[in-house]
Amino acid sequence: MADVKLQSLEKYFGSVRTIHGVDLEINSGEFVVFVGPSGCGKSTLLRMIAGLEEVSGGEIFIDKECVTDTKASARGIAMVFQSYALYPHMTVRENMSFGLEVAGESKDVIEQQVNDAAKILKLGELLDRKPRQLSGGQRQRVAIGRTIVRKPKVFLFDEPLSNLDAELRVQMRIEISKLHDELGNTMIYVTHDQVEAMTMADKIVVLRDGAVEQVGTPLTLYHQPTNKFVAGFIGSPKMNFLPVTIQELDEQHVILAFPDGQTVSLKVETSGLVKGQQLELGIRPEHFMAGHEGEIEIILNAEVVEKLGGTTYVYGTLNDQMLTVEVDGDVAIQKGSREVFSFNKSRVHLFNADQQAVKVLGKPDLSA
Repeated sequence: MADVKLQSLEKYFGSVRTIHGVDLEINSGEFVVFVGPSGCGKSTLLRMIAGLEEVSGGEIFIDKECVTDTKASARGIAMVFQSYALYPHMTVRENMSFGLEVAGESKDVIEQQVNDAAKILKLGELLDRKPRQLSGGQRQRVAIGRTIVRKPKVFLFDEPLSNLDAELRVQMRIEISKLHDELGNTMIYVTHDQVEAMTMADKIVVLRDGAVEQVGTPLTLYHQPTNKFVAGFIGSPKMNFLPVTIQELDEQHVILAFPDGQTVSLKVETSGLVKGQQLELGIRPEHFMAGHEGEIEIILNAEVVEKLGGTTYVYGTLNDQMLTVEVDGDVAIQKGSREVFSFNKSRVHLFNADQQAVKVLGKPDLSA
């Protein structure tokens, strides 16, 4: 196990700056996920840690040793790629042992480490098969096994589940999480799938345009996003945003007006807020309730209704604003109907004109 520290890390491709002075500390044994939209720089950042991408500025430390200019093979890391990159003419055993053979390990050591990895990954019956005889999930387990036998300080995963179907993705993310629990190694995992990030990570790093937007536990990012981008990216379906105007305010309260004239009073940190200011109110689809149970009510024109059994999604408009509502699957809602939904003040998020979060006071701490 080893800690990883990035200090003012930068990357330029020609004159284009793609990584913008990233500072990050990853503790020994943590499972950290880099997440963000395509092109945000998460894979580039991972490749810089791996030594596969040259650093334009800043430093990288692994196990408190500066490895910024150290060759990839000497950094004590192992990387699992999106493509399995298995040798098609070799058996599973040969694929897993190849790196150790190149490193000059003895046959006894190689056999022991391959057998140990095969036991952890349940590959024992597959050791004499070739890649073409394996399923996608089995090939990915072999690729992971090839890294385990090297006993690295840090595991790096670059979107390893992207080539798998939905069912296998779920199965493999469970297997990788169990692997982390068993090995206890530091793992850094890149994905664009925020569900993978939420379900697997000890800590999530949200990236946008080569910069870190927020770092925290999955529930911290879910309940306490620092800006509108993180609020909209974390959570599925994404958070709804409604325009509101500050009608009145004092030291700790604001009265917000919706476009339809409805008002709501919230206890917030009012520093920097002024009367007449435009804000955005965020509410997650799953925090709506059908009917009048909540403190704030809306009437939604249900344009699309998706009934998934245990859950129903309602897509509709409120004052020309598209909203997504998630309710219990047994709630009777029909396409084309006008429905009353409600939510509580404790579930509300607020964002200012700069898209930064305005702190709503009195909310329960659900981030642990």
